[in-house]
Amino acid sequence: MGNEATAAVRAQGTEEAVATLQAAFAHHKAGRFDDADVLYREVLSAVPNHPNALHWLGVIETQRGHAERGVELIRRAFPALDNIYETHLDLGNALRLTGKREEALESFRRAIALKPDQATAYIWMGSVLGELGRFEAAVSHCQTALAIDPKSLSARMTLASVLHGARRMPEAAQAWREIIDLEPERAESYHQFSGQLITAGLLMEALHCQERAIALQPENALFHCARGQTLLRLYDAERAEASFRRALAIRQDCKEGLTGLSWALRMLGRFEEAEVYTKRLRELDPADCQAVRHVPSTGNQPQDTTEIVRLAGVLEGSQNKPNDRIAAGFALGRLLDEGGRYDEAFARYVTANALVREFWPASGDRFDATTFTRSIDALIASNSPENLADAVVTGNISELPVFVVGMPRSGTTLVEQICASHSRVFGAGERDDIASIAVDIARERKRGLPLSEVSRRAADAHVVKLHRLGRGALRVIDKLPDNIIVVALIARLFPRARIVYCSRDPRDISLSCYFQMFIEGAQHFSYDLADCGKRCRQIERLAAHWLKLLPHHMIEVSYEKLVADLEGEGRRLIDFLGLSWEPSCLEFHRTERTVATISHWQVRQPLYSSSIGRWRRYEKHLGPLFAALDNRGETTISETAGSLSA
Repeated sequence: MGNEATAAVRAQGTEEAVATLQAAFAHHKAGRFDDADVLYREVLSAVPNHPNALHWLGVIETQRGHAERGVELIRRAFPALDNIYETHLDLGNALRLTGKREEALESFRRAIALKPDQATAYIWMGSVLGELGRFEAAVSHCQTALAIDPKSLSARMTLASVLHGARRMPEAAQAWREIIDLEPERAESYHQFSGQLITAGLLMEALHCQERAIALQPENALFHCARGQTLLRLYDAERAEASFRRALAIRQDCKEGLTGLSWALRMLGRFEEAEVYTKRLRELDPADCQAVRHVPSTGNQPQDTTEIVRLAGVLEGSQNKPNDRIAAGFALGRLLDEGGRYDEAFARYVTANALVREFWPASGDRFDATTFTRSIDALIASNSPENLADAVVTGNISELPVFVVGMPRSGTTLVEQICASHSRVFGAGERDDIASIAVDIARERKRGLPLSEVSRRAADAHVVKLHRLGRGALRVIDKLPDNIIVVALIARLFPRARIVYCSRDPRDISLSCYFQMFIEGAQHFSYDLADCGKRCRQIERLAAHWLKLLPHHMIEVSYEKLVADLEGEGRRLIDFLGLSWEPSCLEFHRTERTVATISHWQVRQPLYSSSIGRWRRYEKHLGPLFAALDNRGETTISETAGSLSA
């Protein structure tokens, strides 16, 4: 208890109350909250509205997770304690925990005004500003805190977090290195640093940090789960499975372990075994919807009335976490769709998509159709045959890279799986390497380095990486659909790369996207039917330009044609890759390889045509989509595919 606080205590009530408060505070400081609670209430019984008792009782309530009650109690301590630094600090913390961040900032500002030489208020101010997305201001406050207390681990950790939010990645990484230098045996630091490395795309570095954290705390189940998630990103589902099993051996009720193990087994094609762990997760916590996040990509879900009712309860429960409601909505839509209850399914998808648009916009790509159209206009206008004339000289001429591009849900995974079933082809899944290369090139160009030099160095380094990934393969496939946007960059970096554009009826693409829950922050256009249609049209327009620009290095593969003539289109694909045909490419669904995509169930099934013309089941609901596509009377590939759409 500080001098100012002690003086305030003595100014209130009897000496007996002072002694009781001091005893209560001693219990409080030692973490004996129940004992402290009893004594604080004893003081309030003797001296109603005693400000110090109200303040510290409010702090206890906040520490117990009852922040709303904490705010109420601490506010009752005013105006008597208006000039006490700790009161404003504790009120600000309680307000932050209730989500009242602007009010919390005011409390922290008042605390700083009272004691500008104390670091804690600056740290909490930085934390709240970071939560509000005002990262540069947050960085400034954290730096002030460090100037006051250079050894403050809390200040450094908050600084690392807000630097990351400000996209100042090198500085954020340096902040974490300094934290680790200060406390090299603190496992949590390695664990948190690994999360930032993952965001930066440095997966091997993240894995190293996670393994260091595990070495320091081998019995921490969450550390093993984090390692497992990184291994999944590296398409190493076998080792990921081992990590999740280790986590569950440490803690049988570890929900992250059950979720991760279920996902790893699905990636390995062991769907029945995966379902065992999904059921265990559901039994462990029926209200938690991590278990149903896999439903949209699993297929053959049982039409369990109890499960449908349970999911509906989660979706409709406004008190439930938004992410759980969203997951429940998409899972429920899929179950109803598979049961042929299309009108009910569509209604659930509408609700789930609306929740995404309400709760995810800050992390989404905030798709704007007008802006996107302008960007496509600019790409088409700025890329001509003349622009690529010197690519053979300045780029890397390796034939190793293959890119499968298009809209999400257009058949990119199927194309990759067919190709990767060839003995000389490695499917590397969806990689963000090209986007990272684009950022690196832009940064190097700002330093004044020649474009040709920077591009060649980046291309050479990427080919080395692909050789390491492919382990002797002649072709390595990157199937990130959105690479359709950067085809010109790909052509400059790798003038002999092959590019496969996957096309499909835009009505089926759009509906499939609308019915899919993507990773939070990705493909935000997909949660609005009209936006799905508008993006489809622009991607089609861009693809037509690329196909004309690169006639010898890019082909179009129609999903409908592939389904109608698997062998014919499969042979065309393999021939385009410059390889001899292998019958195993027709048995793509039997290929034993990790499939790291939301389509991992579908591509392990024999080819089926039921997804062609799927939009017809929902035709009466698709007015906004049809208007966006503006396809009145338009005949599409799916409509000429005859019985395939039946």
